[in-house]
Amino acid sequence: MTLDNRPPSEKPTNLEWLSLLARPGIGIKRWLITGLAGLLILTTGIAFALSVSVSETLVEVARRATFARSMPPVMRGALTAAVGLGLASVSTFMLYKQLAFGARYTQGNRGIIESLAHHQTRSSGPKIVAIGGGTGLSTLLRGLKAHTDNLSAVVTVADDGGSSGRLRDELGIAPPGDARQCLVALSESEPLMEQVLSYRFSVESDLGGHNFGNLLLAALVDIEGDFHHALESAGKLLIVKGRVLPSSISTKMRLAARTTSGTYLAGESAVGHAGESIETIWVEPPDCQPNPAVLEAIADADLIVMGPGSLYTSILPNFLISGVSDAVNATKVPKVLVCNIATQAGETDDLGAADHLAIFERHSKVQVTHFLMNSQVRAVEESPEPHAIEPEAIANGAVSILMRDVGGGELSTHHDPEKLSRAVMDVLSQ
Repeated sequence: MTLDNRPPSEKPTNLEWLSLLARPGIGIKRWLITGLAGLLILTTGIAFALSVSVSETLVEVARRATFARSMPPVMRGALTAAVGLGLASVSTFMLYKQLAFGARYTQGNRGIIESLAHHQTRSSGPKIVAIGGGTGLSTLLRGLKAHTDNLSAVVTVADDGGSSGRLRDELGIAPPGDARQCLVALSESEPLMEQVLSYRFSVESDLGGHNFGNLLLAALVDIEGDFHHALESAGKLLIVKGRVLPSSISTKMRLAARTTSGTYLAGESAVGHAGESIETIWVEPPDCQPNPAVLEAIADADLIVMGPGSLYTSILPNFLISGVSDAVNATKVPKVLVCNIATQAGETDDLGAADHLAIFERHSKVQVTHFLMNSQVRAVEESPEPHAIEPEAIANGAVSILMRDVGGGELSTHHDPEKLSRAVMDVLSQ
């Protein structure tokens, strides 16, 4: 385990602490040196002003540098002292700013120097685009943010249920629920932010059923003018590392599907409770435009991760928007599809791992390069009766099959953030 991946509860040894301090880029050493130089110059200026004798070599160098022949001693000393004082003041301010920044993000037993070193590593980390929605995407982000700050989370705007659906219908804004979960996951103040942003008002009030985070995003949309800029402002407000991007600029995008029996399903909620196999899936209106920032992020990415999450209602809607799949296929970087740990009742009943891959590639038109499955199958919660997805050998020569223990523990349908992020990051080192 490296210093950068060390849990916050583990303290480094003195030698490890010194190695962190010596690491380039943490913003401490440069200002310490600048401050010492400023103090030296300040002392020299005072010596000049008071005509205090110093070594002949230093005197000669200082005379040439401070215009000794054209400036009286007191003025020369005052000017030199002012330069030194200025350097010392700037270095003190910058040191305070950097140390305060490090103190702001300390966790557990992790000290200021460790936090600064950790931040420096993350700020120069790979550019990763994670595409999906719901709990699955937020789980992935919780793990990836320990490795890099250069994260772009692309979320679907097809949600039409719950608080998000009500705000969408009443205010004409994109559904904020999935974006809110991602903002919470990427926030440096995650535990507290999760409590505040996920707070749901009592059903007995006029705000009944809404949670605070959705209302906050709705207010920011009204202030900023659109959902994309509202998420940018929310990211600054919540000290988010990375960014959250809606996959489409449309506020009226809705999901639609047709089952194998010919039943037409309108809306994400209906698709998610289809109860039978889905034959085709699309978005309405068909001319929904992609978010230009998403296309830019994909083109600039070092790695693209798709999933985990609800296959038909969280992951695929992002790729049904014109231009998104083409942008993903145009890149030469690894494209990892993360298979869910368990099926989702009403949506992916009886689907195996190979089915997830085949369905994703058929509907998204994306050529996956890596398919990640959970290798350690465990029992899952009995309600609403999902079943664990077994890893299996898949005859697809174009895809690298990865089997890793990425499960969240006993009786869990969810991934473990740290295990999942390590498995995804390993793709970049292959």
